[in-house]
Amino acid sequence: MGGSRWVAVAVALAMGVWTGGCERPASHQARTGFAARPELLEFGASALGRTKAMKLRLANQGRASYRVEGARSSLPNVSIPPFEPFTLSAGAEQEIEVRFTPDVEGDVQGQLEVLTDASGESVAQVPVTGRGVKALVEVPETALDFGNVSLGLVEMREVTVRNPSDVESPLVVSVHGSDADQFSAGAELPSVLAPHETRKVPVAFSPVRLGPAQAAVHVTVCEGCEPAVVTLAGTGVASMLEVTPLRVDFGRVAVGATAEARITVRNQGAEALSYKGAALLEDPSGVFKVVSAPVLSNDLLPPGAVAEVRVSFTPVATGRVRDGRVEVAVRKPDTTSPGPKVSLAGEGGASCVEVTPARLDFGAVAFGMTATRDVTVHNHCRDEAAVTGLALTTRTGGYFTLAQPPASLPVAPGSSVKVGLTFSPRVGLTGESGGQLTVTTSHAGATATDGVELAGEGRAFPPCEYVLPPSLDFGQVPVGSKVALGVTLRNTGTQACYLSALQLASGSDGTFQAEPVGHRVLAPGKKATLVVRFQPDVEGAFQGLAEGWVSHPTLGHPLVSLSGRGVQGCFSVQPTTVDFGLSRLSCGARTREFMAYNDCPGDVKVTGMTLVQPGPEFAVSGPLPATLPAGARVKLTAKYTPREEGDDAATVRFTLADGTVYNAGLLARALSKTDQTDRFFQEAEAKVDVLFVIDNSGSMMEEQQSLGANFSAFLSAATAAHVDYRIGVTTTGLDPSPGGWSECPGGALGGENGRLFPVDGSSPRIITPETPHAAQVFATNTQVGVCHWNEQGLDAAWRALSDPLLYNLDDPRTPQSADGNGGFLRQDAKLAIIALSDEEDFSSQPVAFYETYFLALKGNDPAKVTFNAVVGPEDLSTCPTSSSSGTRYMALAQKLGGVVDSICTPNWAASLEKLSESAFGPNRNFPLTQKPADAGALTVRVDGAPVADGWTYDARTNAVIFDRQRAPMPGALVEVTYPLGCP
Repeated sequence: MGGSRWVAVAVALAMGVWTGGCERPASHQARTGFAARPELLEFGASALGRTKAMKLRLANQGRASYRVEGARSSLPNVSIPPFEPFTLSAGAEQEIEVRFTPDVEGDVQGQLEVLTDASGESVAQVPVTGRGVKALVEVPETALDFGNVSLGLVEMREVTVRNPSDVESPLVVSVHGSDADQFSAGAELPSVLAPHETRKVPVAFSPVRLGPAQAAVHVTVCEGCEPAVVTLAGTGVASMLEVTPLRVDFGRVAVGATAEARITVRNQGAEALSYKGAALLEDPSGVFKVVSAPVLSNDLLPPGAVAEVRVSFTPVATGRVRDGRVEVAVRKPDTTSPGPKVSLAGEGGASCVEVTPARLDFGAVAFGMTATRDVTVHNHCRDEAAVTGLALTTRTGGYFTLAQPPASLPVAPGSSVKVGLTFSPRVGLTGESGGQLTVTTSHAGATATDGVELAGEGRAFPPCEYVLPPSLDFGQVPVGSKVALGVTLRNTGTQACYLSALQLASGSDGTFQAEPVGHRVLAPGKKATLVVRFQPDVEGAFQGLAEGWVSHPTLGHPLVSLSGRGVQGCFSVQPTTVDFGLSRLSCGARTREFMAYNDCPGDVKVTGMTLVQPGPEFAVSGPLPATLPAGARVKLTAKYTPREEGDDAATVRFTLADGTVYNAGLLARALSKTDQTDRFFQEAEAKVDVLFVIDNSGSMMEEQQSLGANFSAFLSAATAAHVDYRIGVTTTGLDPSPGGWSECPGGALGGENGRLFPVDGSSPRIITPETPHAAQVFATNTQVGVCHWNEQGLDAAWRALSDPLLYNLDDPRTPQSADGNGGFLRQDAKLAIIALSDEEDFSSQPVAFYETYFLALKGNDPAKVTFNAVVGPEDLSTCPTSSSSGTRYMALAQKLGGVVDSICTPNWAASLEKLSESAFGPNRNFPLTQKPADAGALTVRVDGAPVADGWTYDARTNAVIFDRQRAPMPGALVEVTYPLGCP
């Protein structure tokens, strides 16, 4: 096709091109030049029954004009709206519209024909492909830009998803890309969109690194479709600081050696910044170190000044280490905002050129035959490397040989090359053969040598008894369409059989394609299938050959002739290949639909519909044979029931009255895996920040007093676990409430607006283990008053934990001094939010917004945040003093794994103990990666020991939840094994 995306078909004009009234000699006639863009019209996945339109641009790249009379398609579900014929002069262009409306699921391929008035090749062809899929979700946005966001803060945006159809559509939202860890989207969204439903999906950006960040939200549009992609962009910033580099990559460093690098931090502002050195924030592999950080006068970094931090990397093993992070403690005065963070990366080893695998085992190979496998040389260096030497040594047994000359091989940065090896067992010598491949590589003037251990086993196999069809006829295939059929070799004997290879023979027409099947031992009754794809690009007959090698003295090289014909017919089957994809053996049968079309001007008689297959896996049903009137569409059903692991293929053969044959292929792959094991490590929660959000409306006096009087019960779990806690209180009031039946204390007249109580500092606003008389201070802080009437607890929590309150010691929006929340939230601490209210929440955002925000604040780690609700219960008859149920609070608590209790609890001490365990206790919630087929078959192990009780499976959240008294201890390994469900 060449590098250009233009396909040019030179069309010579049959009639002379007249210029100035004279006819040029034939050798001097001006020529037209048809071109179409794109060269391949790819509709991709499209929803069934809906039309997807694309533009095809026609151009004239020649010197003489030509006329476009019309266009037609070889596919019944691809159409071109009628258009008036037009003339394209030299260099001119014009677009036509092409539409794809799939009827059934599956791939379709064909040709679009553009009709011109030119002689010779008067029909120009453009390949067309598409895929029909079910359901539909629309996403109008294509990009979200979060702008500059300070480290430690969260910025929110929204993506709109809508279902325009009359049926439910699956909703799957995910975040992808190199910086996906800094973005999050739509936590705990529903799995489906109702008919015609529109939903706003909250998206959060919470930078953990300096510099630009990019990712993308993927929304599954329909089953099998390419997702709708919304690009995400944002930049992590740290005030007026310049930090270089933003990521330190030490490259490959020899094990035991130490490499150093420096990080430069410059104050570009007009005021001094607080500076207190640097520290490792993360070092999961234990290989990084802060070597030095300057000590500055008065702990200040003056305007224009520079601090240089030196870091080191000492690998203890070969291979890539997990990234670390170093934080420089520099920030604006009077704030507790996080300092800039720089990622640290490196790899241990003697060379940045890697050879894999370290051991290559060919397995059992029949005497007199061979097996070939690859060793890969990866270049992880920043510039070109080379393979300069390959040496083979056979120590015992058979022969190991190179499948290529041992010439020098250049390896570009970031790429790899393959070295082919062949094992030939020594005839009559049983047992394992051993050898070694030595690979010498060079980079930057240095050389390195890697050894690959080789193993194989020679074995005598009896003559292979097998069945293999002598020929495979693809029949009539519309030009441009692709049919996939299978060549299946099955061991029909009673003993194991050796297959060396099954592949397409050299010299086959290029319209046939197949991925080779490598060597293997076939047990009795087992099979190997070579999937061959035939896609004719023009009309006519094509031929090919498939070949295999098996253990047999005289019939060891079976051959299968391949044939097919490209046609421009009016009968067709779509999709030409029905692909079932992966199916688990335990999941039973699956069905797919496909369609037969008669686009001929008259009747077409289908005299036969035959299923040809080497086994019983497939079945086909439908109203054929029959006579199809012009324009008829006949829906057919294919059923697949997997029986054994591996590829399965079959042919559905349609015979017409004139003797022509059209084929459709059936493909599937069976998998025997039935169990999944998820592993979790229980982390210690040494630090916890607890935010109480207390209703300050007129009916809350008694509850506030009970909360303060029982504070010691709340601290029970924290004291037992020696937790480093910080506890703050805010109210559900956002705006001051100066009127009414009473006045609220604390200096804000009940309108804390997220600020910690008391705003006037008349009592310590953050309670820690060092706070004198902590219980008495908390009792005072819970007396927030009963002056307000508008409960907006979720908004209050969000504002308490967002800019400008989050890190500032003073709220710049208010006249009060020192009323910011700086110093409350710590990056390395778990966050527990506890809401107490006897009224529903009336905040401005949907619950999903707050869930996404709070999770993003803690790196999207659900083990790092809980939301707890002591509110009006669903059954208000049990709580007559509550005016309404706190359904929004309860919904958020359920999503974030917290405690839900009634505000009318008769035993506040017991309720606070449950809240204490939720806030300070170890993680009890372990979400599974897949849906279990049978929840009763789950098994749980902690540090290798089976745990039969003390936990339950929650189907709603698809998680294993331990009882409060049975939660795994910090540092424990939790393993959950379960049977996999079926799609």
